[in-house]
Amino acid sequence: MKEKHALLEKFNLISDNFPHVIDLSLDRILNLLSKMGNPHLNLPPIIHVAGTNGKGSTIQFIASILKAAGKILHIYTSPHLVTINERLIVSNNQVTDEQLSNALAFCLKIKQSDSITQFELLTCMSFYIMAKNTADFAIIETGLGGRLDATNVHPEPILTIITPISYDHEQFLGNSIKNIAKEKAGIIKEGVKCVSSNQMRIVEKNLEAVANKKNSKLLVCGRDWNYKKFNNGFKLYENKKDSLYSLPFMEGDHQIENAALAIFSLKQINSLKISKININNGLLEARWHGRLEKLNKGYIKNLLPKDSEVWLDGGHNVAAAIAIKNWLKINNKKNSKKKIIFICAFLKTKSVKKILKILSSQIDKVIFVEMSEFDNFYSVKKLTEIANALNIDNTNRSSISDAIRSIEFFGSNKVIIFGSLYLIGEVKKINDYAIC
Repeated sequence: MKEKHALLEKFNLISDNFPHVIDLSLDRILNLLSKMGNPHLNLPPIIHVAGTNGKGSTIQFIASILKAAGKILHIYTSPHLVTINERLIVSNNQVTDEQLSNALAFCLKIKQSDSITQFELLTCMSFYIMAKNTADFAIIETGLGGRLDATNVHPEPILTIITPISYDHEQFLGNSIKNIAKEKAGIIKEGVKCVSSNQMRIVEKNLEAVANKKNSKLLVCGRDWNYKKFNNGFKLYENKKDSLYSLPFMEGDHQIENAALAIFSLKQINSLKISKININNGLLEARWHGRLEKLNKGYIKNLLPKDSEVWLDGGHNVAAAIAIKNWLKINNKKNSKKKIIFICAFLKTKSVKKILKILSSQIDKVIFVEMSEFDNFYSVKKLTEIANALNIDNTNRSSISDAIRSIEFFGSNKVIIFGSLYLIGEVKKINDYAIC
């Protein structure tokens, strides 16, 4: 296990000397990319994805469909759950430690004493590695925001995609949905088509304003295209036509929206021909770890009775809580006798009161995890106060390991581990490697 994390530890040690406060500016990364020979300009056609929720899942659907059609891909996403290698797929394969180490050494040599953030450095490394390898497309996810995000440096992607926009990262993007929408809309490029999920009216209005300035055709779900779920699949409606597709493997009705967004987006690439068989195969093969992911094996699963369920979801905002609530309403009808136990930890930047209030009707008990080694997590004392005010039955544990071990005493129930991607990553380490 130490070998698996050696590169990440090395990267973090080096990054300790870099700025820790996020500076939403493109100057530093453009300067380093220029010194490196502008590898971002030597990538295959780019599909750039921004939004608040569903970016990772949408990208996985796009990637899975393209792979089913025989395409070779580069994919850059964030954050990772266990190892930093998860963030970069190169020519359909996860990046190796050797590739990352070589790219890190090269970037540091070129960078010299220039200031740069960890995410900017990793983005430069990823562009450098991608440029040295072949692919048909590069799918790139923003870190946060859009307009001044480190990934937003290519002047002409083949397509931009914007998933549902809601409140998140307000400390960087602004405390109004209008400001957040303007920042996310920053990935829209001159003359490049942009496909959007269904958005709040104020968000759609701001996306449209930016698209008009950029002479970009904006195609919004609910206005220019749509979808509808059926018992055996879902229909995608476009240009007065409809097509029926298989339901995706990934759980939750929100994943149908993400799948529809992925399919419609790919249809906007004129040079791309994908069959319905490719699409259906891609929907069934797509996976995204830590997003309504069911644990079917491993240390945690073995702790519990065979008919228990353990689910992981890194949802950390109001929109994610709504998605989980809707999924539980439908899913738990089949297992109405099972109690729903949540294990949670939340960053202080999250609207915990709103999140727990949304979920309160579905929670039988919540176990809060103390993350005392981190200053940016809520204490269990504060979380307990919030839960008590909402009349949610709760208890707490001093560590993730203690919380995991405690669930064996709750019997044959449904356990949802939710609230922070860092929490999900630590839980996956425990489950896969029994690190307690």
